[in-house]
Amino acid sequence: MASLKYVYYLFGGFIGFVCGLIIQMIFMALERSGTLILGNFARDYGVVGRIMIYLVEGIPYMGVAFGILLVHYMFGQRFAEENQDDGGKEN
Repeated sequence: MASLKYVYYLFGGFIGFVCGLIIQMIFMALERSGTLILGNFARDYGVVGRIMIYLVEGIPYMGVAFGILLVHYMFGQRFAEENQDDGGKEN
């Protein structure tokens, strides 16, 4: 049942994306309410502030990567053991 690990990776990436999207929506809600966190970055820190704004826009995609990495570190040993039990064959 080697294909089940891909379901784990897919689920980890999905959860990472959703968490990153929620974090990004929190920043958007703060900007709309008048608490300018990201808007002040560009004004106060210049180029570094603009880079921080771009990083915040990419949080959902970073969440996908972190979710997949987390699944790999949590279940990687178990996936390797299953491959050894199957004789190294992937179905």
